[in-house]
Amino acid sequence: MKHLPITLLSIFLLTFVKGYACPPTEEPIEPKEAPKPAAGEILPVKKPEDSRRFPQHWGQPPKIQTRDMVKLPGKWGRGSSTLAKWIAENLKRDAEEDRKSVQELKPKPKPPARSEPPAEAKEKLVEKKQATKGSGAPLPHFLVWGGGYSASGNQVSLEKNVLYFRRVLGELNLLKSPRHLLFADGRDKGRDLQFMDPAFDIPEINRAFAELLGSTKGIANQYRSNGLAPNGPSSLAEIDKWLNATASKLTKEDRLMIYFTGHGGKGDKKTPQNTNLYMWNNQKFKMNDFSKRLDKIPAEVPVVMVMVQCYSGGFANFIFKEGDPKKGMADHSRAGFFATVHDRVAAGCTPDIREENYQEYSTNFWEALCGKNRLGAKVEKPDFNGDGKISYAEAHAHVIISSETIDIPIKTSDAFLRHYSKTSRPKDAKTPADAWMKPGADYAGILKQASPEDHAVLEALSRKLGLKEKQADKRSKEARDLMAELEKQRKALADQKKKSDTERNKIKAKLAGEIRKRWPEVSNPFHPNARMLLEPTQSEQVMALLKKEGAWNKYLKAKSASAAFEKKRFELDKRKVKCMRFLRVMENVVLEKNLEVAAGAEISARYKKLRALENGSLSSNEPGA
Repeated sequence: MKHLPITLLSIFLLTFVKGYACPPTEEPIEPKEAPKPAAGEILPVKKPEDSRRFPQHWGQPPKIQTRDMVKLPGKWGRGSSTLAKWIAENLKRDAEEDRKSVQELKPKPKPPARSEPPAEAKEKLVEKKQATKGSGAPLPHFLVWGGGYSASGNQVSLEKNVLYFRRVLGELNLLKSPRHLLFADGRDKGRDLQFMDPAFDIPEINRAFAELLGSTKGIANQYRSNGLAPNGPSSLAEIDKWLNATASKLTKEDRLMIYFTGHGGKGDKKTPQNTNLYMWNNQKFKMNDFSKRLDKIPAEVPVVMVMVQCYSGGFANFIFKEGDPKKGMADHSRAGFFATVHDRVAAGCTPDIREENYQEYSTNFWEALCGKNRLGAKVEKPDFNGDGKISYAEAHAHVIISSETIDIPIKTSDAFLRHYSKTSRPKDAKTPADAWMKPGADYAGILKQASPEDHAVLEALSRKLGLKEKQADKRSKEARDLMAELEKQRKALADQKKKSDTERNKIKAKLAGEIRKRWPEVSNPFHPNARMLLEPTQSEQVMALLKKEGAWNKYLKAKSASAAFEKKRFELDKRKVKCMRFLRVMENVVLEKNLEVAAGAEISARYKKLRALENGSLSSNEPGA
């Protein structure tokens, strides 16, 4: 017993020394240094208490917080009560997710084992499959592929294009078809998708600073993760993986459709037709490289492609060996439909969430095939040849007629004709002159020679443009004269817009100068005092300065006037493009008529096979449909 006090004293002293040496702390461990931004990258200004490294899936801390100081939940030290509430809510949400995960991991009862059928029954089943094999084409395979090159280029309209295509397949009873989806960053939880919600409120002071001191580009955009649950990201590695695992194993009884909805870029000066498309992380994929990779697919498998990116028309050359017309036709069965020619941008990509505003190639193409637009309203099917089904070529013609965009849609047979045929008889030609169709032929003769879908396009565009001349060359001249007049009006509007822009820029320079004079800190957007100007009390002073003598309203009025001129000019562009579409289709008719005398029977026969593939239909059981 006499040793007990000594023992207790020793324990007390050890505890005291340990507690003194390692005092408890409520402050968080110092976070690692954040990676430096890339050159030219502008990062948002954060309050000091918001610079902690919270879990990425929580998103950003509240921008507006109270100025009190309380102990924060967990190991995040001290901060405002606003921040404390935000942390507590996220911790509670994480705990609920953990409980759900635990429930999902619990073993589920296994279903009862199925008995193996007798050998005789198995033989009969095999015989039945062999008997039905070849009685109808199997369901087509689909590769749906796209998204942006980064979050800033991955607009919500691209995601909605994929969702609309799924609904189209539902209308055509093709939801059970094998599908593979590669989109943006795949299933990464990062916020890869850009969207713009009209209900999103932008404070007046933020908009004013953007207008006068920076840029309004993207100021209304928000970001979230895509909701498509794709099979993988849009990348060259994933394309190769799919080609090796799936596409290369298809047979002549299979059919394949590739739908790309994303962005594209120009070809270089030496090979302008060799355009490219963009995949995630700014990865480029050139047309000729794409064509070479498609050679992994067996030659007898029909492949139909729909592409809506800018400069997509260059990919029409994938019908040639390695994408090069000089090397002749590829051995593979391929056809495609493209939003526009190789040297023009295409319409469509937008962060706007309002689907009723979408105007792009595939919107009109898919509605023609399924009979419903992307809002679910019925659309009259363009059955131009009256066979009771809608072919790809008819859907393409529907786009040319009805699309209110700046696009000039093309198909693979356009590229074929422009390489092998001619619009007039060469001087050294051995064939008689009357064997050639001339551009100056009678317009009625042009219509008689035209396919049902081309006939429909020429007549519909003639009505829309008011073209009435009976001679083909005169009607062509009529269209060109209209284009010239529209271009003249377009230039006049451009001059008016320039005057409005000049007035707006004068007001902008004056107002920006006054802001910098009174608050020189704004020269560095990361300066603490510059940040404080966005606070309510300070922002009122800034806006009062801008609105003095109505200067801010004058600026907004001048900007609105410029936008109105641009809108009128865009309307003229769309009408001019209709003239260009008309002339292109008329040229197609002449080239098709002259093909055999220009290139011979063998090339003509190959063209007919290409046209047969273009005339296929998703709703039929024909090979290549």
